[in-house]
Amino acid sequence: MSAWQEVRDLVAARETKTLADCVIALTEAERAEVARRLPGLLKEMRDTATRMTHGSRGVHDLDEDWWTAWERRRTVRGALAELGAPLRIAGAGTISGPAAAAAWLTRRELYPEWGPAPDPAEVVRVLVTRPAGWQADVAARLAGKIRRADDVRIAPLVLALLRASGVTPPAHDPLVVAWLTGPAADDDPLLGPLLPLIFEAEGAGRALREERLTPSPTPWLSLIGRLLRTGRVSRAELLDGCVSRFLRGGDAADLRFFVRLHELVEPAPQEAAGRVRDYLRLLPAAPGPVAELALTQVDRTGPHDDADVQEAIEALTFRPEAKLARAGLSRLDQEVRRRPTRAGELAPALVTALAHTSDDVRRRAVRIALRHAAAFRAGAKSIADAVPLLPADLGRELAAVFGGDVTAEGTPEPFTPAPLPVLPEPGPFPAPSVDHTTWDLREWVAREQWLAGFVERAGRDRAALRATLAPVFQDFSPHLYDMESWLDPDAWIAALAKEVIAPGTDPGVPDPEPAGLGLLVGITYSALRRLFGEPERPDPAVDLRRRSRLPEPAHVSPPHMFLLHRLDEIYQALREGTLPPVLLATPTVMTGHLDPRVLVDRLELCAAAGVEPLPADLQQALLRLPRGTHPFSAERAAHVRSQAAPAVAAWLAQGGLPDPEAGLKWGYIENAHEYLFEERDPGHAEQVRLVPVLRAEPTGHHLIDELLREPSKWRWDDHGHVMASWPSILPSHREVVSVNFLPHLLHQWNHPGVYPAYLEAVADADGPLGEATALIMAYFLADRRPDPVPVLLRMTSRGDLPAEAIGRQLALLLRRTWFETRPVLASLREAAHQGAHEQVWEILRALLPDLLPSAGERPNVTQTEAVALAADVAAWVGARGEIPAVSAHAPTGRPSRRSRFARECARLCDQLAG
Repeated sequence: MSAWQEVRDLVAARETKTLADCVIALTEAERAEVARRLPGLLKEMRDTATRMTHGSRGVHDLDEDWWTAWERRRTVRGALAELGAPLRIAGAGTISGPAAAAAWLTRRELYPEWGPAPDPAEVVRVLVTRPAGWQADVAARLAGKIRRADDVRIAPLVLALLRASGVTPPAHDPLVVAWLTGPAADDDPLLGPLLPLIFEAEGAGRALREERLTPSPTPWLSLIGRLLRTGRVSRAELLDGCVSRFLRGGDAADLRFFVRLHELVEPAPQEAAGRVRDYLRLLPAAPGPVAELALTQVDRTGPHDDADVQEAIEALTFRPEAKLARAGLSRLDQEVRRRPTRAGELAPALVTALAHTSDDVRRRAVRIALRHAAAFRAGAKSIADAVPLLPADLGRELAAVFGGDVTAEGTPEPFTPAPLPVLPEPGPFPAPSVDHTTWDLREWVAREQWLAGFVERAGRDRAALRATLAPVFQDFSPHLYDMESWLDPDAWIAALAKEVIAPGTDPGVPDPEPAGLGLLVGITYSALRRLFGEPERPDPAVDLRRRSRLPEPAHVSPPHMFLLHRLDEIYQALREGTLPPVLLATPTVMTGHLDPRVLVDRLELCAAAGVEPLPADLQQALLRLPRGTHPFSAERAAHVRSQAAPAVAAWLAQGGLPDPEAGLKWGYIENAHEYLFEERDPGHAEQVRLVPVLRAEPTGHHLIDELLREPSKWRWDDHGHVMASWPSILPSHREVVSVNFLPHLLHQWNHPGVYPAYLEAVADADGPLGEATALIMAYFLADRRPDPVPVLLRMTSRGDLPAEAIGRQLALLLRRTWFETRPVLASLREAAHQGAHEQVWEILRALLPDLLPSAGERPNVTQTEAVALAADVAAWVGARGEIPAVSAHAPTGRPSRRSRFARECARLCDQLAG
């Protein structure tokens, strides 16, 4: 057997270890032969995979729709990726040119489309047998191809090659950051050459931003600490690196790691003194944590000359952060106490503080000015000029000593909310019609119109119906019958139209495709599905053919499955010649509701034609009835001669479906275990899951009972399709719809998501609202994309906004997920100004206790803003009734010595006390 044949066979067999041994042992002539023929082998494999995926169809089938073409390309890509590791090994050991070798090793088609590349160990074992200069050239070229820190294809190969070969790594920022995203190891040979580069590499700080010193150092800080203690890295090198990185600038997230590294080194006073000019340069504009660090180091050194002291004070009082501005004022106070003659030089810094955005800073500056009034006489004019910038109470105190114009104490402008939108009554449902384009039929209203018109015209004048449908559907969805299941309603509508255009065209459900190139991937995925409680996929080798193209029930959401059952039975009835003259469930109102009198009219029409209604259509009709009993219609239904009539009469007489128990629980995953917050509350969790709660008594209608099964907290396969239709399926039990939305609310990237338009449809429907709807509204208030206020106003106008529940769920959402408070406050303030002020107050009353600082915690600006908004809204609505959590933060005492947070709490308490 030739060397080429042996390599080819080992590649096909994916025997990577044996293949590596083989190419290492090749002669130069054999290497050249293999390298020459590798591109042809790759093309041959690509062509073979392409032919296999197309089967009997031509490779360049022009009628192939884009989805099918994309699926086929993905399958070919997956097949080549399965052979990517052996092909890379073969190229690593045989291609002579460094540029060509690097290009071969980074070919995109030789790597999985998703997920990391296989272990590069065998590729590296081959590469390190090549000449040293060749290795260095290839390593540099491969490193240069790394574009992102999260590169999972090239970076692992480059880092493994650098470690194994001893080649000096190139100074390439993405390479450094990729190295930092890996494990931190004391014996890593790359520590020496790459650690000094972290201070210069763009993105290094962001990659390490989660590193912490407390409660115990995390991996990289721990490793550097060990290196420092053993002398493998010098204190000066680390300090100089941190300070130079601070001086280069960046945001707080980029510099957080270097701040903690600086704290780890803990410079001695003499070390800080040698860098004091650099620390002073950081005070005016560096991010807050860096400026605090610099100030600490400046304080540990000294004495400082007057110019340095003045520079530091002016820089600090200029800072927007109240903490740093207060620190500047403290130093100003100390300096004037020590040397009153310097007050004139420091007066500009005091004036800067008087104009600060923080009320607390302004008040402290006023106290210092009054305390040292005699010393500041030289700067009295500049202080007097700042008086108009102060609130009236502070301005009066300062003007009494220094003069100046006090800002008039204005009265609050009267609150004049905009009127709530006037919502018209829901309009009548449009008449049945098949005159819609395929694009129109993606909307549920057009789809219901089309189905109703189709069934009526199919029984009345099928030839005319065929003439209407043929131009629209004749060439639509050419591969419709190749699908094992039809997930989208437009596929079923196309099938109905094609059956009328050319009866009997449907050959039946195709045999399952044979297990092929994706089998190993399927086996791996199967294990993951079991881990997360997903149902097993049907065995692809099973010959039993399903009777219809309905998907597996567990693979779609319950409302979606309910809709598909109705479409399936219409299709089966058309093929079997058992269509009724009319569909029962077509709504009469745009909310999706069905007039009970019209239902009985349709039931009578079916009975007169001697045809029973379709079961799923009947059950959908029952769910679309308005809430409550309908005795007149029930009596009429009882006299209809039909097998379905007694069920309709009973449903109308007994008030329909009792409200199920509907709600949710908050859960999370930690260390591959699932927990509920109510059982074990960690506060904030990284992997939060919403657990739907839905329990209903059996109704005796099996499809309704299936619809009311509790949704899975997990989503997979085709869950979440056609969510815009769900409110119209249960228009009298909208909280059930919201419960079904929950698995699709959080973590919406790359998955079907919930949008305000869906909640708007829920708002227009009927039935009690609870925690599930409240959480969805809370989510939109926090997300603000798109604007959630119109939906809140719509629900307020209808008088059924669950405001208190929204406040509760907002508190949980902010505490347990990634959402921040300020967007919520912006949404609530806007809603209050647009007429929902009473509802906003109820939301804030429930939310506020959870937002306040806990015992021993310093209030932050956002908490102050939340209390201020609550105080404003409480005044607008004339709210009364103590909130104990707020009262605890509203101490008595001299007003000027309180923080703004305490004053806002006091203002709110005064309002609530009347």
